[in-house]
Amino acid sequence: MISINEAKRLVKRAILANLTTTKKNLAITPLVSGKHGIGKSAIIKSIADDLNGICITVEGGTLKEGEITGLPYQYKDDQGQLRFRFLPYYAIERIQNEERRLFEKSGHTVTNEDKLVGDENRFALNDLTPEQKIQAIKCGHVKPVIIFIDEINRTENTVYRELMNILLTRSVNGYQFPWWVFFVGAMNPSTQNSMYATNEMDPAQLDRFIKIKVGDNTREWLAYGKAAGMSPNILNFIKDNPKCLSASDKELDDDEKPSPSPRGWDMVDTLLASEPMLRCFFTDKENDPKTVERDMKSLISAKLGSSVATMFFSSLVAQTRALMPEEIFADDEQLSGLSDQIDRMSAGKRIQTCDLMLNYLKENIEFMMLDKAGFERAKKQLSILVQKLDSSSRLLFAQNLTSAITEDGNSLIEMLFDVFEKDLIDMLDLSDATRTAIEGSK
Repeated sequence: MISINEAKRLVKRAILANLTTTKKNLAITPLVSGKHGIGKSAIIKSIADDLNGICITVEGGTLKEGEITGLPYQYKDDQGQLRFRFLPYYAIERIQNEERRLFEKSGHTVTNEDKLVGDENRFALNDLTPEQKIQAIKCGHVKPVIIFIDEINRTENTVYRELMNILLTRSVNGYQFPWWVFFVGAMNPSTQNSMYATNEMDPAQLDRFIKIKVGDNTREWLAYGKAAGMSPNILNFIKDNPKCLSASDKELDDDEKPSPSPRGWDMVDTLLASEPMLRCFFTDKENDPKTVERDMKSLISAKLGSSVATMFFSSLVAQTRALMPEEIFADDEQLSGLSDQIDRMSAGKRIQTCDLMLNYLKENIEFMMLDKAGFERAKKQLSILVQKLDSSSRLLFAQNLTSAITEDGNSLIEMLFDVFEKDLIDMLDLSDATRTAIEGSK
């Protein structure tokens, strides 16, 4: 679980990464998840202070329908036609006025021929380079705005849809927010067993966020309490009884697992590329290579899942690449040509090799079995590969095989039982009936 101090750094890295990318329709929006009272709001306000900007907080749980996007009113356009417009809410007009001030300060002038983009986007300065945007904020010419939508999943359904639309499109009533406005959402844990009354976020919506799960940390809280002048009696009690800091019910936790997606990898690419450009916003301690590496791993785990993140970072430091199944089957029965390469593989590369082999077998094993001699040779090659794996990689490969089904609906482990040693199969949690059926297929 990510601590409050770590979460602040991760959210700050995530929102600032938006300054560095020129990718169209890709916004990196953190979604902070954690128990009530843990300090989610304080994280965002502290980031705004660090950037010499402001934080506009939208309390999602208290909103009623129409309050976020405003109420409609009618007016006549320049041609006298009757039209309707929505009155923006929550300081949107202040943002629009600031956008115009920056537009005119940069030497631009407004003419009657100006084309509108959206509702009032005539003053957009979206042609700035990433370096110009970073410099504008760093030197104070532009004061960033963080729109923080709290308790987004504890709202009425109609309000929830409005808030999600703002977060995902970075616009309200057709008005596209300028580049110096960042968005952060916060939610209470939302699972089937959750105690919170929440709206469910579907996978397509969740995929557009980086969900950062925040937990309490006794050491951090004690430091905060001391700085805030809290009673020594309270601080000493929590120090001696850390479990009394907050409730630890399973129903208050967020056990939702992140998963990879093409959009997720696009976000990861942006995050990794942005880090060198954003060092001016962080302290020397925060820019320490070990801290940066830990932060990048945490962000990528939050987006793609811990196992994918581990494999990815292992691939960056591995001295050898993963082996393709075609290479393995093209070698001799003893894998003489690949033996040294397998021995030098990192754990991540071995797992990647096994995953590639698993997918290959699911698609091709029925064809391989048509050539009886060739299939027996392939099984010997697989046996050598399995023997060269470390015990944990071998067990993981076997476990994945037990649940793998070919495209024709056959069980892979039934076809490849004799590839694995008997004691390895005994380690698997198989029922007696399944074990008997597998052994009978030898």
